[in-house]
Amino acid sequence: MNLTISVGGIAMDAELTLPEQGGSLAAVVLCPGLTRDIAGLAFLRDALVADGRAVLAIRYRGMDLLDDDEDVQAAIDLLAAHDRVDASRIALVGHSRGSMVSLRTAAKDTRVSAVAAIHPVTDFLGYVRASRDYAPVRYAALVSRFGDADPFVDPEPYERYAALNYADRITAPVLLIAGTTDMHSPLHHSQLMNDALIAAGNTDTRLEIMEGSGHFFERYYLDDCRDETAALVTEWLATAVPTTR
Repeated sequence: MNLTISVGGIAMDAELTLPEQGGSLAAVVLCPGLTRDIAGLAFLRDALVADGRAVLAIRYRGMDLLDDDEDVQAAIDLLAAHDRVDASRIALVGHSRGSMVSLRTAAKDTRVSAVAAIHPVTDFLGYVRASRDYAPVRYAALVSRFGDADPFVDPEPYERYAALNYADRITAPVLLIAGTTDMHSPLHHSQLMNDALIAAGNTDTRLEIMEGSGHFFERYYLDDCRDETAALVTEWLATAVPTTR
């Protein structure tokens, strides 16, 4: 079902898919990457729905990354009010950009029961600063998304975006998935987040490193690991947020 969600007076496109079974449903907000591509995560949506979960896939209102938190919270509002959804069993599953907003939201919204963060960049300030010398075009593109704030002079917007800075406030179960050949979101960002969560006392964090997996679920450009990723997420959620009470 295609729908729109009003966030700050601006319409956000979304797609709600419900499983066939009745009863009160566990639910997932599915948060896409930078391009807001819902279709690219259809393999995750289908696996989650087949597992008996309602899935609300969102397309952020735009490309202002600091607006993402409001978008996800509005999606949670919609699910929590839905007559088919159990508001106490709402999880977030995000990829790249979506994984970062999922982690931040878990730190701020107690309605989040669990987070599966796939290919996150958690130390965003360090990531942007490092790219200046080895990838100047990418550096310029990243900086432009933060009002051209110089990360060496004005780090605040980058620090506000960095999921790593929210680790001490995340108490929900967390699954981190990283790929060894991911050049966009190097696996050490997931390792940093996992270490920070553990240091903050979150004993329900799990890090999965997928050999050969790239950022877009390609594996050494020979095949892909979409099915493997979907199976991992659904298996983990079965314990973290069961579909039945």
